[in-house]
Amino acid sequence: MRLTCKICSPFVPGLTGDAAEGAGDEVAARERPDNVRVTPLRSSVPGRTRAAVERLKLWENGRTLKVKFLDGEPSVQARVQQIAREWESVANLKLEFVTSGAGDIRVSFAEKDFSWSTVGTDALTVGPSEATMNYGWLEPDTDLREYQRVVRHEFGHALGMIHEHQNPAAQGQIPWDKPKVYAYYAQQGWSKADVDFNIFQVYSEDSTNHTQFDPTSIMEYAIPDALTIGSYAVGWNTEFSQTDIAFMRRQYPSNAPALTELTVGGPRVAADLATAGEVDTFHFVVDQAATHILTTEGPTDTVLTLHGPDDPGTVVTWDDDRGRGLNARIVRKLRPGQYWLTVRHKVAAATGQYTVGVKKSR
Repeated sequence: MRLTCKICSPFVPGLTGDAAEGAGDEVAARERPDNVRVTPLRSSVPGRTRAAVERLKLWENGRTLKVKFLDGEPSVQARVQQIAREWESVANLKLEFVTSGAGDIRVSFAEKDFSWSTVGTDALTVGPSEATMNYGWLEPDTDLREYQRVVRHEFGHALGMIHEHQNPAAQGQIPWDKPKVYAYYAQQGWSKADVDFNIFQVYSEDSTNHTQFDPTSIMEYAIPDALTIGSYAVGWNTEFSQTDIAFMRRQYPSNAPALTELTVGGPRVAADLATAGEVDTFHFVVDQAATHILTTEGPTDTVLTLHGPDDPGTVVTWDDDRGRGLNARIVRKLRPGQYWLTVRHKVAAATGQYTVGVKKSR
């Protein structure tokens, strides 16, 4: 017997295996350089700083994503479109629903009993005629709350969000009764490996942005009390939580500037990390091989990461505080090509002003 309350499926076609994951990382880095982020970590060795590399799958901030229905009844399509557009008031993205041409997000209703979505830019790794999102049980007479629950959840995936119970901060927070969980999801056709991968396994610290564990998130599954040890349960979330809204506004801030050009040897550029978690991205071109000095200046504790050459997904090097005060400073011999700089605050929740510049070493 299948579960009465259905959930987001683990079966996403064409996105399994190390090769697919590597392709997804490459596509994400081309879409947005700050999908590859460096975060300084404390080290057990005095005087030595470690770092974690976060690999995200966010779309370019401010992007217009084309959404195309591959099939389905017009009345169902209309309800999905109306609810999906709610994300436009949360994230600095636009959803343009098209009936012809290519679609970045392609929606199908053909795979019955399964609803799923690719995560963020993984949609770009799927064949252009194949679905990147599926709604397997939405019908014209489906209750509105069910539409809201499922569509808000799947479009959360499409914009780069993961399941909340797989948030790194969820480790140890849910007292699962594992034998009962395996039996419960077996009713929906999941194998033990499916449950391990989609329920118990949390993402690593270096693979995703995350906040504290939020059981009220639209990205959280319902957790029946019968599947946990003691008394612990999470209901069916149908609304965006306040943490969902704050988190996605940090990932897609409405006041973020477009990619800013730097000129080697030119004037310094003033910038502002105005919201918690913000990352600023700059671009510059090196015309001849030489040692270059890249610095931030100002009162803000910055972390500077250099990407390139000609590949925004490649991290050349990074620095935390080798500059004046709390500023960053990178000295590196660079060959000709395009480079990108990303600047973030060392403290994720903090904000501040700074200037950034690039010059050749004398």
